[in-house]
Amino acid sequence: MTKLTKTEQIIAEKTVCILLVRGENPDGGKIYAYVAIRADKLESFMEAQKQGTFYPEDFGIIIESGEGEPSAEVKHKMTTEYGFNHDAMLDIANSDKAHSITSNLSNYMSDAAAKDDDK
Repeated sequence: MTKLTKTEQIIAEKTVCILLVRGENPDGGKIYAYVAIRADKLESFMEAQKQGTFYPEDFGIIIESGEGEPSAEVKHKMTTEYGFNHDAMLDIANSDKAHSITSNLSNYMSDAAAKDDDK
């Protein structure tokens, strides 16, 4: 894995990503959590998930969590209060994808700004 450039590192340290994480509780029930994580912590977050049981709050702040799937009310709150776009979620399958996202944050921000300008 290549290191981030100094500019990429600065951007990553100042960018917070909100992730919708799904998993299972110790009893096998489905759970979810919206976790706010600094972009420079995404790779280590993805690596920790591969290890089995882990605690998302060790990597960021849990904004919302619950059993099953997020309700319409929770989704609405995440959209209105945090700008979370459920239709445009990126699948971060592993630490390589996390690195790719982190090193290309300026491109994602440029794309988002362009979309806002089109409105």
